[in-house]
Amino acid sequence: MKIAKCKSQNKMLFKKERLTRETTIFPFCQFAICNLQFALLILPPSLRERRRYLLFEVLCEREIDKRELLKEIWDSLYSLYGDVGASESKVWLIEYHKREDTNSSSGGVGILRCAHDKVEEVRASLACIHSINDARIGIRVIKISGTIKGVTRLR
Repeated sequence: MKIAKCKSQNKMLFKKERLTRETTIFPFCQFAICNLQFALLILPPSLRERRRYLLFEVLCEREIDKRELLKEIWDSLYSLYGDVGASESKVWLIEYHKREDTNSSSGGVGILRCAHDKVEEVRASLACIHSINDARIGIRVIKISGTIKGVTRLR
C-alpha cells in the first residue's frame, strides 16, 4: 500500500485499493458460488435414490388414454396404501403407447418408474385395476429393470 503525504489522500488511496481488490475477487467468488450451486444440483450416484422401471402391458376393451390410466394407477395406490404409501412409491409414468395392431383387443404398452423398495406394492396396485370408465381392463407386468434401456431391450 502506498503512503500519501496527507491523511485525506491516504484515505482515498485506501478506498481505491480496496475497490480494486473487491472487483478482482468478486468474479472469482461469483464463479465459486455458481459452481457450488451447480454441484448441489447434481448428486453423485452413491447418494441418488434407487429406481426400478416396470414394462407393463394393458389389455382392454377399448382404447385408454394416458391420463385416464395414470389417474387410475394413482387411485389404486391411494386406496391400497394411503397418502404416505403412495408418495413413498414415487410412481411416474415414463411413457405409454397405444397398440397399432388391432387384434381382438386394444390396449397399449408403457413404462412406469417407482422406488426400488416399493416394486411389489406398485405391482399389487396395478393388479387391482379392473376397469377404467366402465371398460374392463387388465394390466400385466412384463419386465422389471433398473434402467430404461434394460426394460426396452428385447429378450
